[in-house]
Amino acid sequence: MMGADWFVEEQAPGLCFGVRVSSKLLSLRTSFQQLDLLETTSFGRLLALDGRVMLTERDEMFYHEMLVHPAMLAHPEPLRVAVIGGGDGGAVREVLRHPSVLHVDWVELDEMVIAVAREHLPSVCQGVFDDSRVTLLTMPGEEWASQCSRDFDLIIVDGTDPIGPAVPLFDRSFFACCQRGLRVGGLFATQTGSPFYYPDELRSVHGRLREAFGSVEVRLGFVPTYPAVWSYCLAGAGPLNLAASEVERRFAARKLNLSYLTPSLHLASAVLPGFVASLLTAAADSTRGEDDG
Repeated sequence: MMGADWFVEEQAPGLCFGVRVSSKLLSLRTSFQQLDLLETTSFGRLLALDGRVMLTERDEMFYHEMLVHPAMLAHPEPLRVAVIGGGDGGAVREVLRHPSVLHVDWVELDEMVIAVAREHLPSVCQGVFDDSRVTLLTMPGEEWASQCSRDFDLIIVDGTDPIGPAVPLFDRSFFACCQRGLRVGGLFATQTGSPFYYPDELRSVHGRLREAFGSVEVRLGFVPTYPAVWSYCLAGAGPLNLAASEVERRFAARKLNLSYLTPSLHLASAVLPGFVASLLTAAADSTRGEDDG
């Protein structure tokens, strides 16, 4: 919803976020969704899909760093990585900060998001479209996942919430395909929304990831233009936590100098408030009950 000088998003029932707009750069209907690109007075350029904020130039790194680096750091030497979604290029940009990465499969459904990011969001994509390590594929993420087998060290999903074209990226079958697409020791990461406003999203995804991978870790972060605290899930076959000394060693070895995430915050992001821990306990109990039945 947009007024004459404001972009207003209903982020949850009874909750709106508004930002003043200085100019409307683009408003178009792609084959999949409504895309709006706006120049704001306080957050730089804002990309919205179907009326929801995807990113702003001022705070996109808060989200992209939390989505990508906890997973990348958990792997001792990520060589081959897949990013599903994230047509703006921010997630791929963060993946490429890790010097061991040799290849990235980047799978985006909507070619118009790619075109808009390439032309209008250079501060976000920062040349990733021209990086020789990146193979960009325009296709549904679930279709790509069904075709890969034991090829990747990490699969990172940078999708929207489970509505519209992103719904298949939250299905059990999709998670199972991604699990089969990982090498031994491989890891999977995805965003899981606001556990305060949308607890069912985190609860359901956490349970489905446990079924597919075995181990799941939840991390929390803050993005000023997203509603409340934001959650991310990291999944794999074994232990996912690193000792503080190893986190610091990997940060230093990979020369990561980030805007939001630090070694201390990396560790702190895995400390869950009581309401989130209770949410996950209830989800685990529910899953066990289904298994017993």
